Amino acid sequence: MTKYFYYFSIYILLLISYSSLASDQVNELIKSIKNEQQRIDQLDKKIDGSVTLKSDIQSKQATYVYLELSRDIVVNIAQDFSLSIDQKINQLKTIENSLNSVGTRNIHLYTQFSPSFELVLKIQEIKDTRRLKNILNSNVLTSLDCIPFFINYNISQSFLLEAVHVEPSKVLENYKQFKHKAYSNYILDEAAMIAPMKIKTYLHSWNSIHKQIKESKNQTTQVMYDIYEEVGPISRAYILLNDIITNRLSISEAHQISKTDKSLFKYLIQMQSNGVKYGSHSCNEALKYQCLKKINIINDLHEENDIIRFRILENLNSNEIYTLIVYSEEEIYTSTFLGMYNRLVNKITFESNYEFMFSLKFNKFRTFIKMCAGYNMLDDFISKMGEFEKQKLFDKLVQGIENANDNLNSAVTLVDTYGSIKSVPTKLLFEQSILSYYSKVEYSDAQKLYGSILSVCNIGDASLMDETINRQRKELEILSLDRIFKGNKNVQQHFFFDDEDGRTSFTHFLTTFNKPNWTIEDHQTYVIIKSVEGKKIEIYANKPSTEYAGQSAINNLFMSQNRWPDIVVHRGHSYFVDAAIESLTPSAEVVFLGSCGGYNIISQVLKYSPDAQIISSKQIGTLLVNDRLCYTLNETIRKGEDLNWQKLWTNLNKSFIKGSIAHKRFQDYIPPHKNLGALLIASYRSIL
Repeated sequence: MTKYFYYFSIYILLLISYSSLASDQVNELIKSIKNEQQRIDQLDKKIDGSVTLKSDIQSKQATYVYLELSRDIVVNIAQDFSLSIDQKINQLKTIENSLNSVGTRNIHLYTQFSPSFELVLKIQEIKDTRRLKNILNSNVLTSLDCIPFFINYNISQSFLLEAVHVEPSKVLENYKQFKHKAYSNYILDEAAMIAPMKIKTYLHSWNSIHKQIKESKNQTTQVMYDIYEEVGPISRAYILLNDIITNRLSISEAHQISKTDKSLFKYLIQMQSNGVKYGSHSCNEALKYQCLKKINIINDLHEENDIIRFRILENLNSNEIYTLIVYSEEEIYTSTFLGMYNRLVNKITFESNYEFMFSLKFNKFRTFIKMCAGYNMLDDFISKMGEFEKQKLFDKLVQGIENANDNLNSAVTLVDTYGSIKSVPTKLLFEQSILSYYSKVEYSDAQKLYGSILSVCNIGDASLMDETINRQRKELEILSLDRIFKGNKNVQQHFFFDDEDGRTSFTHFLTTFNKPNWTIEDHQTYVIIKSVEGKKIEIYANKPSTEYAGQSAINNLFMSQNRWPDIVVHRGHSYFVDAAIESLTPSAEVVFLGSCGGYNIISQVLKYSPDAQIISSKQIGTLLVNDRLCYTLNETIRKGEDLNWQKLWTNLNKSFIKGSIAHKRFQDYIPPHKNLGALLIASYRSIL
């Protein structure tokens, strides 16, 4: 009897024991889940209680997720007599739908399913609701996929109220999961207050959300619905909800202001400086959109002289320039930031920069400080502060992260900032603030988060260092060759995009490998670069001119061979990065992001490729660095050497002419063993 059929018999016994108590629907769902497991088991043409993929480790992990983990969850549901029939049905349907979506085209993407399955098991096992709340908050998106499993816990209301601040769209998408709860109207009222632009998308038709919003007795929600009745769902007046509620604007005035980007941007800056209580999420999204449009204009003029390039800033005040900077973190070029920073500090009229930050109500100040540190301008910025103000700023930077709706995101910003600081005196001030606050929260729920920050940054007494983090840091130092060779071959995919930068990068990339040890094969929409001598390497890269067709053709080829890349490289702006991330599989051992490696991007990478080592850039990647890095990486692999990141980075740094543009840009690149944000995300979730 195979292990699978052993557990099949357990299912049958559960069904028999449960049949007298449970509805037929529950029994049918358990049978259906068992059938889905059998179907997944049979995708490799044999029923043996295991899933077979290209490598033993992948096969083992996939078997665990699809067959074992899902089985344990179902067994727990069946045995939990505290659950009502309806609760069991909703939970079983969630598992059934997940398994039903698994087929030959995506079975290798088991890491897309494992986070939610593992979270469900934790929910079933953990009785400490405070700890459970921390776990839910550490990954809001995944938690919102598991609502049926915690909806009846006393923490569900507080979690959803906080989650709507972080992921309002996702909360609204899952409204049907909690609409039967007495507090459902509070969640919608909170969404209307925080993200009216998300709510308005449900006002185009008559649905349960529309009905609840219309009938709400909440004053803010009523005003939000008044906007709908007066100017309709197309208007952007909802963004200005704050000033409509506070009687600074009428609905018709807000509608007129929102008609053009120029007037909306100007007013948003003004509104933000006064403090935004209502519509903050929609306000931030609108500001980000407006700022990115302006920043991309400056970026695109990088070949022009500064007078032409920064002309757009001439009539902007310090508040407006600051806003442009902090809302454009993902796209701003180094030269763009430095040019804007210089113009910002020249326009600040306050005696100290601390007073300036205070006047802004510290809006996105963590982002600004992180950017200053990353561009080596933090010392300059805080030099215009008194010693007491400096320490006060860092204290504010460090304190209260545990209470943020996106506490892990804020923590990542903190460690990234620390990692970017080069000045020893500034670093010591920073360390002092972290250690001081840790002593205050040492025996509270925040201890784990700040303990992880200390460990990741290697601050303080050795006794404070978390062993999990130390082990993970050690594992990141060297990537052994056997991890990136499956079937005696290393496979890579490089993503290029159809814009001017993408076309230039691709041409330069090909010339890099036009060498004796390499051959380039043209396959119409993509190329394959192969090693001629040494270890076998195949690099698949789509042509920018056939961006979608090339990427699709490569994907179809991988699918037909059931062989997925060991290394994935994104060559483009951050707004293109989704294409690369969505292609990731557990096979990916190295992920090279040629753009910003912030919290959201790193989190997504680790979701799809949990064991991946991440190379990221603080800035848009430059071909001068990208191509040399890729070539050096591949020559190391071709020669049969492990990837020793410290050694590789040291040699690369020496290879660039000191003081050259390439050398300066290379300093923005972060190797896996120095990627503090990735280390914190992985370690903190494992600790929880």
